[in-house]
Amino acid sequence: MTACPVCGSCDRETTARERVPGGTDWRYFECNRCGNEWRS
Repeated sequence: MTACPVCGSCDRETTARERVPGGTDWRYFECNRCGNEWRS
């Protein structure tokens, strides 16, 4: 999921990336419209 889960905006920034053992990286996003932060 890359659109904001709160307001649905695709206007977001990637704020961080976390390496996870097992292959999948967590990506942290911040919505430029409503300020919500989430990880995907």
